[in-house]
Amino acid sequence: MIIDSHMHLPVNYPNFALKKQALLREIGKNGVDMGIIIADSELESVIGSVRDCIELFNDDSHIKVVAGISPLINFDEQLRYCRNLLINGDIIGLKIYTGHESFYCTDSVLFPVYDLAAEFHVPVLFHTGWDNSQYASPERMRELAKSRNDNIFVYCHCFYPEIERCFEVLGDCRNVYFDTSSVADNPEILPQIRASLVKAIKQIPERFIFGSDFGSCSQEAHLRFAESLDISDEQRELFMYYNSKYVYSL
Repeated sequence: MIIDSHMHLPVNYPNFALKKQALLREIGKNGVDMGIIIADSELESVIGSVRDCIELFNDDSHIKVVAGISPLINFDEQLRYCRNLLINGDIIGLKIYTGHESFYCTDSVLFPVYDLAAEFHVPVLFHTGWDNSQYASPERMRELAKSRNDNIFVYCHCFYPEIERCFEVLGDCRNVYFDTSSVADNPEILPQIRASLVKAIKQIPERFIFGSDFGSCSQEAHLRFAESLDISDEQRELFMYYNSKYVYSL
């Protein structure tokens, strides 16, 4: 069984209906059993706003939606909307686009998001790594995780490309899970990424979640990368399916 826990609608299609068809074709071709679509925090977006993604996938039991949310965009209104979606079971998590937007994961303006997620027992996801990585650095995420024991946090992209640093700093933060989307993106550094990931999975196998970042990255390449990892069958099952099932209450 495979859950791809980090997907977006692809951008190179003229409308949302075709984007949905392309995504469903991709997961069917690659043998993915369930997918999690992450909506943008923008109210209009080529990868779909929260409302767009809900409308597209409300009739697909094997596709779940995580809502993007920003303190910079109609925040009170978006909080109310996400609360209603959580009450109705329409979303399974909330994502903060730290780095894409200029606020730190420890900023108090985000506390209402963390409170809402804790109330409904859903995870909060963070964009990490690349440029502007200071906004959700491993050190800041450690500070947040240690101060919010009632929350579950998903650290998307593992602070790529500095994934070793992220595992060292956050390894003992039991409420932080590592989403490996995008880590297979650069063939030149793939051997060191693989070595760091294998080492960490063997140490804390219950904390890793497979994702591809489909829409920006190749799902097929990430599945090949996952298959290449020198881990046990039990560790692979946790990574590819059971950890995501637990974190997202699927």
